[in-house]
Amino acid sequence: MREDVIEREIEGMLGLRERREKDSDLYKIANEVFDRTTKETLAYLHRRGKIEALYGVISTGKEANVFAGVDAEGNRIAVKIYRTYTTEFRRIWEYLAADPRVGYLPKDMRKLVFVWTRREFKNLQRAIKYAVRVPEPVIFRNNVLVMEFIGDELPAPRIKDVERSLEPSDFEELYDFTMGVIERLWKRGDMVHGDLSEYNILLHDRPVVIDWSQATVKRNRMSVELLRRDLRNVINYFGRKGVDVDDFDDKFRELVGV
Repeated sequence: MREDVIEREIEGMLGLRERREKDSDLYKIANEVFDRTTKETLAYLHRRGKIEALYGVISTGKEANVFAGVDAEGNRIAVKIYRTYTTEFRRIWEYLAADPRVGYLPKDMRKLVFVWTRREFKNLQRAIKYAVRVPEPVIFRNNVLVMEFIGDELPAPRIKDVERSLEPSDFEELYDFTMGVIERLWKRGDMVHGDLSEYNILLHDRPVVIDWSQATVKRNRMSVELLRRDLRNVINYFGRKGVDVDDFDDKFRELVGV
């Protein structure tokens, strides 16, 4: 497709043809992360009706940015766009190389990011299968992942964002929920999230676990260490909030059977 046609589609998705707000935060971030591959991918998803418009930034990071948007039917969506060239190359490579579900790993960084995106999509599907509340995945292509939007008018906050407004009973309920997620994934799903913390749980009606890029299966040689990380993060955080938490060693032995 001609580059000028793609540019017009992207401008339309960002609302720039109507607003001409080329100094907006959305435009600035998009301009930083939308390389040609990303623009072609977004244009493809736009033509298929999966992304009608992007209208705000939910989060930014070294590895990916997440945008709020709508699809062609007016449904709200979250669009996660991985940077095709990232400083996280070594970490991504190590996680993928250890995952028995992943076969041949391309040496090209851009294609490696495509594998990483597909892996998060599959992780979300697997988590749902084992009754863990996550943003429902819609579609992925190359380095773009389209998911359910969690929130109302604004994106749902993380536990960390609203912890000062929570009551002791709220922390107790959230601790039980989070430990339940760890146990359900490990015992029933043969899976571990790997980065579970107050930063990756949204509060909306009921808690929603996000950021599944590093999640993996129990057969992965890294899985036990990732389980250890999740348990330690969760027990330490909620312990500081006054919750009567499990003993780390006892809970770890219970799960791994040693």
